Amino acid sequence: MLIIVCGLFILPVCAMEPEMDQIGVQERLGQYVPLDLTFRDENGYLVKMRDIIDKPTVLTLVYYHCSHICPQMLFGLSNTFSKMDLVPGRDYKVITLSFDDTDTPEDARTQKINYMKALNRTFSEDAWKFLTGDRENIQKITESLGMKYRRVMHGFVHPEVLIFLSPDGKITRYLHVATSSYGLQYPVTFPTVTFAGAITDAGTGRVGTCLQNTPLLCFPHEPAQQETFYDILSISGAVTLLLVFSLFVYLKTREKNVTGGKE
Repeated sequence: MLIIVCGLFILPVCAMEPEMDQIGVQERLGQYVPLDLTFRDENGYLVKMRDIIDKPTVLTLVYYHCSHICPQMLFGLSNTFSKMDLVPGRDYKVITLSFDDTDTPEDARTQKINYMKALNRTFSEDAWKFLTGDRENIQKITESLGMKYRRVMHGFVHPEVLIFLSPDGKITRYLHVATSSYGLQYPVTFPTVTFAGAITDAGTGRVGTCLQNTPLLCFPHEPAQQETFYDILSISGAVTLLLVFSLFVYLKTREKNVTGGKE
């Protein structure tokens, strides 16, 4: 029976697609993003990264048609920006870049309008840029950041992470999204003190600690394997408790029988 229970725990791991193991973030702390790359902003203008990264910068990589964790993360950012004393545009900038080369400046503009409305403070137009680009430039910047993702049916599977950059493009910190879970509409939040500290460190070029945490992956839908995984875990847990209880009762009964026989 114990072997069967152990098999139930191993099954979901075997059921996961091996290709998913290639998705995640290999942190490149202390390295630099290529600042000569060009993208289009939400107004359709070509911009170079070196022209918009002139202050500590928070870089987010999403795709604009995501309906899972990406929107939660961006709304979480809006909420964090509203609580900080640091002034956007003066003390830091934000760049949201789509890694989907089919996204357009119009898509970027729509996203910007939505998240700027969610802010409870003044945020200049240049303080938060929403960018799109071609496949070659997207690949170059994601490789420089150590980000691995995969296009699947109806979207992408990708890690949810924020990257902090110094004014000269040095990668100073990765902040992984942790307050969320597959298929659950928990709000994504970021500790304000930690966030502000990461921006301040980026301003001085101070490199943070390499965490290499297991990243939270954003799926375009709830993976069937993931739902099965949680169902099996629940069943396995119940069976394990039942086995432990049965063993306890059996040992107690046997002990009484043995003691009674001796008496």
